[in-house]
Amino acid sequence: MAALTRTRRDDGFTLVELLISMALLSVLITVVGGIIVSSLQADRTIREVTTSTTDGQLVVNAIEQTVRNSTAISVVPNADESSVFAVVRTTVGGSARCVAWFFDTQAQAIFQRDSSSAISAPTPGAVGSEWREVSGGIVPDDDATGTPYPVLQADGSRGLVVRFAVEGGTRASTLFVTSVTGRGPQSNVSPQCY
Repeated sequence: MAALTRTRRDDGFTLVELLISMALLSVLITVVGGIIVSSLQADRTIREVTTSTTDGQLVVNAIEQTVRNSTAISVVPNADESSVFAVVRTTVGGSARCVAWFFDTQAQAIFQRDSSSAISAPTPGAVGSEWREVSGGIVPDDDATGTPYPVLQADGSRGLVVRFAVEGGTRASTLFVTSVTGRGPQSNVSPQCY
């Protein structure tokens, strides 16, 4: 009679195989998790830099466009020696208007206002509702000794230098420096803006 032989089936994994696969899986999860965390941090940094760059460009573009069309300009440092007030007389659509910007160190913001009559400087930290905030997170740029440059500074009788940094959240600030000169004929009459 033929002997019946029983064959052994290897169903499942051995304990050693399970431990090795778990170790490999944990290494893989650690590497992939690190990549995901790094990607999220890079994304946050890019968003912060993009936001600060966009905010700064909006401020610079608004000031440049108005000053280029101006016929008169005045820049006055405020009593706190950090805030700065600039006003221009400009012609928009054939009619003269007064447009002013105010850098408030307490609010760390640049505000804008336009009017058909003269505009006076607001009080730092108490800018009224007639002023519109152009951008927040504005800080003066410092020189090598730590002395801040004026955010708004007269450049001759018709020009304006704008120099500031926009805070980039947890990262470095974005610096903006530009100079613009009025191209309209020099005049500060009807309305007299300052």
